[in-house]
Amino acid sequence: MAVNEVAASLLYQVMAVAGQVTGRMQEGLERLDLTGPTANLLWILNPDAEPPPLRKLAALLHCDPSNVTLLSAKLEERGLAERRPHPRDGRVRTLVLTPEGRKTREQLLGIVAKRSPFADLDAEEQRHLQSLLGKALAGR
Repeated sequence: MAVNEVAASLLYQVMAVAGQVTGRMQEGLERLDLTGPTANLLWILNPDAEPPPLRKLAALLHCDPSNVTLLSAKLEERGLAERRPHPRDGRVRTLVLTPEGRKTREQLLGIVAKRSPFADLDAEEQRHLQSLLGKALAGR
C-alpha cells in the first residue's frame, strides 16, 4: 500500500472510531443527563490537578471562550462545577468540580471505558495505542 493510501486509511479509521464513540456514548450521556459538549468539559476537568483557566479549557475543547462560559453555566446549574478565581491570579476564572461533579465524572469515565471501541483491546494494546496517538497529536 502506498504511503498516501496508508495515511488516507488511517484518517478514515480515526474518523470511523470518532463516529463510533459518538454513537456508543449517546445512551450513557442521556442517562447522566449530559450533552456531548457538557460531557467533554466535565471529562477534561481533572479533579486532582490545579483548576484550569476557562481560556485553557476553551483551547483544549477547540472552541471560543464564550462557549466554555455557557457550558460552565450549565454545569453550575446542575451543581456539578463552580467557577472560581484562580488560586494564584484572582483575575483569572477557573472551573472546579463539586463533589457531585466528581461523582458524575467518574460515572462518565466508567461509561467511556465500557462502551469505547477500545474496550476490546487489552491493557497493553490500549497503552500502545495511547502512546501512538499521543505522538501523532504532539506532532505539528
